[in-house]
Amino acid sequence: MGSARFRTRRRQLGAIVLAACVVAPIFNVLTSEASAREAWQGVVDGVVISLLVGGYMLFARDGRLRPFFQKLRFWTDLVLSSVIVLALFLVGRATGKMLTTLDPHRFVMSFTEPHLRYATPFFAVFAVVITFVLQMNRLVGANVLGYFMAGVYHRPRAEERIFLFLDLQGSTRLAEELGSARYFELLRRFVDDVTEPVLQTDAEIYQYAGDEVVVTWRLDAGLRMANCVRCFFGIRATVARHAPRYQREFGTVPRFRGGLHGGPVTGGELGDLRRQIVFVGDILNTAARLEEYAKRMNLDLVVSGALLDRLTLPEDVRAARCGELALRGKEARVDAYSLTEA
Repeated sequence: MGSARFRTRRRQLGAIVLAACVVAPIFNVLTSEASAREAWQGVVDGVVISLLVGGYMLFARDGRLRPFFQKLRFWTDLVLSSVIVLALFLVGRATGKMLTTLDPHRFVMSFTEPHLRYATPFFAVFAVVITFVLQMNRLVGANVLGYFMAGVYHRPRAEERIFLFLDLQGSTRLAEELGSARYFELLRRFVDDVTEPVLQTDAEIYQYAGDEVVVTWRLDAGLRMANCVRCFFGIRATVARHAPRYQREFGTVPRFRGGLHGGPVTGGELGDLRRQIVFVGDILNTAARLEEYAKRMNLDLVVSGALLDRLTLPEDVRAARCGELALRGKEARVDAYSLTEA
């Protein structure tokens, strides 16, 4: 598991443990008896249960077990994961009872306690809710779900963002040679490899469009330590590291080009039957055209001069001026530079 992904999940697990230590004592006091003993039991139960459930969901289910769950349909995954989480709730509660009394027999006896009449329905509902939220998190994206819940883009808002357009080279030829099923698996593997550099550079996946991946940053996050540039070369390094696996499974190693630009955009929720957060503005069009130019000129990454002026490039990255480009769909020429690793 990548270090950035591990750190993110470790923070998430810490938040889950903290929330459980607040909710569990209150639940025990309200459904059992109003005493310090029950409150303390709730704290112990909360720690044990959250470590079991959070550890399973964040590190096991999305770790070693991820390939298995990826093959399941949404509802099959939801039911199976909910049952596992409910079982972990009950085991965690029994373990908490045993730890507070130091009596191994309390582990078994806890499953016959009258309090389970309140705890089991609560655990069952909570298990389904947790699993469903995590499923939706994967479908729409972690930050996107947070934006929807907080209403950040309920009304259109102007902000400054950076966009990186990535496009696989020779995608039409690869699709013909591999067939649609194996080509899709190649895309899935490539997108998985994008995840770690995206997390490391505080980026978000904006959208997948066929063989194209669009990554975005808030302006300050993308400029900080040249995150937007480091992300591109981080993805290249990850793909190169996994080159033997790609070669073994697909007979080829994916190559990609990138276009990078930043500036003012307007973002907001769009759609009725299918609602999503959409950003509009000339910035996206320019970034896409820079990526097209990179592909046409066989360059790795092309960045606008306007964005490059605001960046402090890593020491191992070199910039070469491409000139004032006349890009498709744009009247004004765009000053552009090609970036390569030394």
